[in-house]
Amino acid sequence: VLTIEPGIYFIPELIDYWKSEKKFEEFINYEKVETYKDFGGLRNEENFLITEKGFTLLGKQKPMTIEEVENITA
Repeated sequence: VLTIEPGIYFIPELIDYWKSEKKFEEFINYEKVETYKDFGGLRNEENFLITEKGFTLLGKQKPMTIEEVENITA
């Protein structure tokens, strides 16, 4: 079984610390990140069964397009 877990997390304390230390300024637009600090995070976990003949997604297909995500959050 292979698990794929892409995610993004906004941790206010860590963002504030990095910003005060001027860390990663070449990669992070801290002004823009401020608008997302209270968002929390999001993770998409999918599990696949891998065999000699291919793979099978375990569980339901996750929404992938903007429209699919908007439909389940409306």
